Amino acid sequence: MPKALIVGAGINGLCTAWALVKAGWQVEVFEAGAFPNPHAASTDHHRLIRSFYSDPGYAARIPAAFEAWDTLWADLGRSHYEPRGMLAVSQVEGDWSDQTRKVLDERGFAFSLMTGPELGARYPMLETKGVRYGMLTEDGGMLMATPILRDLAAWLAERGVVLRANTRVASVSETGTLVTAKGESFSADMVITATGVASAEFSEPMKDCHARRVTVLYVDPPHHWRTAWSDAPCWVDLGGDDDLWGMPLTGDLPMKLGFGAYTQPGDPETERTPTAADIETVLGAYRGRFKDIEAFTLREAYVNFYLMAPQEKFQLHQNGAHLAVSADSGHGFKFGALTGLDVAEAVITGATEQVARRMAGEV
Repeated sequence: MPKALIVGAGINGLCTAWALVKAGWQVEVFEAGAFPNPHAASTDHHRLIRSFYSDPGYAARIPAAFEAWDTLWADLGRSHYEPRGMLAVSQVEGDWSDQTRKVLDERGFAFSLMTGPELGARYPMLETKGVRYGMLTEDGGMLMATPILRDLAAWLAERGVVLRANTRVASVSETGTLVTAKGESFSADMVITATGVASAEFSEPMKDCHARRVTVLYVDPPHHWRTAWSDAPCWVDLGGDDDLWGMPLTGDLPMKLGFGAYTQPGDPETERTPTAADIETVLGAYRGRFKDIEAFTLREAYVNFYLMAPQEKFQLHQNGAHLAVSADSGHGFKFGALTGLDVAEAVITGATEQVARRMAGEV
């Protein structure tokens, strides 16, 4: 039975382990922290999945991403996807939502189009002054990230996968050997590194990638808007160049406010504490977008880090018996199950270059 060692237990590492186990491989997973690691880019309450993409290559891969998640749900015996629909708003001609509308039209994706007044009538908690139009898809919603990681780890353990928590890897070689920080050596037919912001430590081609710091806020709306926000879709863009995205209320979870334009390079070792300026900046970006934003209650501010690659393209590089993957760049989780299947295909068939181009949305 062929064997693989996987370094990193985020969504890419665990989904690669899932795909290889299904293909008959023996697998061990090494994680520097716990399962799941609270400092991993993958760990959070939830993440967006949506058809909206201004990049035609990634838009073309979204249907396959949904299919891969369906395969995973069948194996896990439960779904951790909450379909809520997805909203994108255009304020300025040529903004991200306007570009994305053209891609959706070209690919034949279904969406509803609303004028500003129609958007305000349907979602009265939104400020719609200056809105050119809104787009709404029926598909898209929330992937419940931490439950996915926990169930994946349990599924793997039940099938004999060795999960080595709190085991930091110091080095990886092209001969299929890794050495831990404690000096222990392990060998296999293939070593796969899926280590997120630490990827550059193990792969020379990823030296051009860098860690980016992102602040998200978990908030509760004022009581008079709770019902509206409980029935609302997720949003991927609210127009202009702010890159505002997030999730409405769901179950016991608060709303999640993201501000994509407020990300910057940072040090994951020293900059994980949100500052008052972080909080005010994110909240301030929603003034004029959500009604009564000043009455929202902050439940938690959270700082995470993810790996950004040139042109935001997924990375897959092979050096002998070492395969390095980073499907991140701020949009990796939604492709997680598909990435696992892709990486497993590269391991099994050796067609790494072809798979890498496909993962990067180039074919």
